[in-house]
Amino acid sequence: MGIITKDKYVRLAYRLRLDSGEFLRGTPEEPETLTFVAGYRELLPGLERRLWGLKEQDCLEFVVPAEEAFGFYDPENVQAWSRKRFPPDMELKPGQKVLPAHLPFPPEHPLTIKEIQGDLVILDLNHPLTDQDLNYEVEILEVREATPEEL
Repeated sequence: MGIITKDKYVRLAYRLRLDSGEFLRGTPEEPETLTFVAGYRELLPGLERRLWGLKEQDCLEFVVPAEEAFGFYDPENVQAWSRKRFPPDMELKPGQKVLPAHLPFPPEHPLTIKEIQGDLVILDLNHPLTDQDLNYEVEILEVREATPEEL
C-alpha cells in the first residue's frame, strides 16, 4: 500500500464545498476524481500538505483555511484598465466575468468587472474563492511510483 510522498502518482475521489454548503466539485451522491504527482505544486499547497503521508483507502475530511487556499481580499487587486485592452465589439457591464486573453500572462480565473467609468474598466483581480475556507472530503484510491512520463 503506497504512501503519499514526493514523486508518487495519486488518484483520489473528493468533494469540495464552501462553508455555505455549496458544492464546487462533486455532489453529495458523486465525488470528483483527481490525479496528480505529489511534490510538484499541482495542487494548492494547503491541500497537498494535508494529503502528504496518507495511504490508499484512507478517508479524511478537512478544511483548508482561506489563508492556505486563495488568501484574503486585497483592495490593491482592484484596478482600472483602459477599455482598449478589450475587443472593441465586446459588451462590458458591471458584474460580468471576463478572461482577457491578450495579456502577457492571462489570469487562470475570470476577472470581475466592478464598474465602467468612461474609457476605464474597473476590474477585480482577486480570485473568486478569496476569503473562503475550502471543505474537502477525500478518499485515496491509488498511490504508486510515478512513471517517467508522469514526472
